[in-house]
Amino acid sequence: MRLGRPTLRSLTVLLLALAGPGAALAQTPEASASPARPRERLIPFEVTINATPGGSWVLLEREGNLYAPTEAIDEWRLTRRGGVTPYVYRGKQWFPLSALPGFEVKMNLATQSLDLSFSPTAFIQSRVTEPTPAERAKTVPAEPALFLNFDTNLSYNKSNGTRAQQDLGVLGEVGWSSNWGVLTTSFVGRHLDGSDPAQPRSFHRLETVFTHNFVSSGLTLRAGDSSTRTGIVLRPTYFGGVEIGRNFGLAPGFISRPVPVIGGTAAAPSTVELYVNDALRQTSRVPVGPFVIDNYPLLTGSGQARIVVRDVLGRESVVVQSFFSTNSMLEEGLSDWHLSAGAVRRDIGSESDRYDEKFAGALWRYGFSKQLTLDANAQLGRDRQVAAAGVVAGLPLQMVGLLGVAGSRHQAGSAGQRWVLGLEHSSLRHGVSLNYTASSRGFTEFALEPGALPNAKEMSASYSYGDARFGSVGLGFARIVPYDKEPFTTYSVNYSIQFANKWSLNVSATHVKGTGGGTSVSTSLAIPLDDRVTALGVATARTGSFEGFATASKAVGPEGGFGWRVLGGTRSSGAYAEGGVSHEGSRLRTSAEASVSKDFQALRLGAEGSLVFMGGSLFATRRLQSSFALVEIPGYPNVGVGLHGRVQARTDSEGKALLPGLMPFTPNSIQIDPKELPISAEIDNIEQVVIPPERSGVRVTFPVRSGRGALIKIVFDDGEPAPAGAEIEIVGDKAEFFVARRGEAFVTGLQERNELRLKWKGASCSFAVQLPKGEVDEIARVGPLTCPGIKR
Repeated sequence: MRLGRPTLRSLTVLLLALAGPGAALAQTPEASASPARPRERLIPFEVTINATPGGSWVLLEREGNLYAPTEAIDEWRLTRRGGVTPYVYRGKQWFPLSALPGFEVKMNLATQSLDLSFSPTAFIQSRVTEPTPAERAKTVPAEPALFLNFDTNLSYNKSNGTRAQQDLGVLGEVGWSSNWGVLTTSFVGRHLDGSDPAQPRSFHRLETVFTHNFVSSGLTLRAGDSSTRTGIVLRPTYFGGVEIGRNFGLAPGFISRPVPVIGGTAAAPSTVELYVNDALRQTSRVPVGPFVIDNYPLLTGSGQARIVVRDVLGRESVVVQSFFSTNSMLEEGLSDWHLSAGAVRRDIGSESDRYDEKFAGALWRYGFSKQLTLDANAQLGRDRQVAAAGVVAGLPLQMVGLLGVAGSRHQAGSAGQRWVLGLEHSSLRHGVSLNYTASSRGFTEFALEPGALPNAKEMSASYSYGDARFGSVGLGFARIVPYDKEPFTTYSVNYSIQFANKWSLNVSATHVKGTGGGTSVSTSLAIPLDDRVTALGVATARTGSFEGFATASKAVGPEGGFGWRVLGGTRSSGAYAEGGVSHEGSRLRTSAEASVSKDFQALRLGAEGSLVFMGGSLFATRRLQSSFALVEIPGYPNVGVGLHGRVQARTDSEGKALLPGLMPFTPNSIQIDPKELPISAEIDNIEQVVIPPERSGVRVTFPVRSGRGALIKIVFDDGEPAPAGAEIEIVGDKAEFFVARRGEAFVTGLQERNELRLKWKGASCSFAVQLPKGEVDEIARVGPLTCPGIKR
């Protein structure tokens, strides 16, 4: 039973006025009517729990023991230990505090206070977590928009002794986005200028797809060209059809992999600092008791976490734990599924619509525990059927094991199997990967052309070691054994290190054994200079040849501008040189490159951008690869707008700008530059935060009040100035202004003729204001003007 402070104070006065709390409670009707329980009494207390305020409560004293009601146990976050039978008194359940670990009590009847102490293990575990997807804000509605992405390239090539060749190519995408979803189709065109009869024009469709995201359900529906999702055994199949499945990317920040549980115990309210591999990653506050830190996105691979617990008295305790997490597994109890149906697509890029075998597929993955993830996958068609199952498990020594098996059957009567075995380890310094795949001759899957044979064996192994001081080294091995063909084996080793002023040196060697094999050794040195300029030197020796070059380049900045590169070197055909310049503006990216050698010359010109029709206007902007926004500042041209403090576009004559580069399902801070608005313009805020859907446009409007400002002197009927604090408004405008000293008020947003209303002590009056001629930014002085009908 919890008491408010007035009730507690009244009972305390009553108890102190009588012989004692027992005598006071003995006068209650129920106590006098229960002579069989003379040792039971209710006492109000101001409670503290482990030096933390716990509120005002009525506790039960029975035979020298204290009992607390259920609601107090829950609010104090104390555990209800199994095996402890609550005591029923006056129809309520009461729990003995002495049954909880570490129970100690200090009672002060004079102040009616009670200091309770418990062991930290007596408290319910608290959790320090990231927000769940359900707590994230919803996306804003999409505005209908039509867009065209284009990337054009015009090249001119000439070799000695041959006729010059000219080629015009384009890579494009047309899309439509709305609240229904996004529909896009991409295409490629080659030799469009028709200058070479030997190379006729070609135009091919690449992908056509409609996408609709069910954000609240975490599902994505796609209709058109796509590829299947598979487990650890089968390979993706490119197809045209329909698919639906879970999409964890609809909630950025949601972690689907097993989250390491890192925790400790706080004996008092404390501050917890989490260090991951000796780097501070998070600071949190926790109450008394055990706690865990989970859902922390940076805990991937394996490593060591150190938790420093510092309580309110400055006492510290340190807990060190090893952690392990991998993206190939699902969190315990989390499921992932995917359904697809359609026809397998072949030769994308060279054929627009080659579809053949029809099939239906399904994938299911489930996190059985933090150390075990299961998956099952099946693809069924008229001529062949494939089924697979796999398991990903955590192993000792912070390893991940992969094991999978698949079986297939063809209508011709052939059948086959595939086995997959893998082992992975990733830590701050070490990385190990071992993979082995074996397929029988009769095994088939839809990713293979009909009649094609799988590889008999595929093996790979790699090891890497990294150290900030001594650099990193990597070893690699891969071997492919096809049926009816010669095996193909690759050995590789590389070493890289950073030194001096972030100079980077890399040395690598590769040996290929099999058809067309050989050995190559390469070294490179990269030197970063000021103003985004980088110098690079590369030398490569291959079997029977040598190539070396030096280059310098300047990257385009995040806000656009110019970039360039120059290169000179030698190869088997002799010396050669290259150079180029590029410019990225708010509407277009252009480039020009040239290369020349003794036998060959080339010139390439490129342009890349996007056209967007939205909100009744046509915009030219950078290539649209993510979401975008139509920003409106009605009536104000040439005002800078941008994301996260960077100006990326400017409003047109109507006050509109198209802003690309928004991140879907994530808060985006869109800002305008207030310095570029006239002094007469008023705006409520210069920033708006929006969460757009994927690859869709949203409308963002910044309302601006326009007009002139004036200092108006107002008097009442008695000729005296209006009182300070009186409220003034322009009739038809929501803005409010106030009278200052001497009856003067500064009012903005005024037109040539205006009607103003003054409010004072429940009464109001109206008067007209006509501004004298002047510039928009000129502040006029008007008055005195009489506002009639108000008594002081």
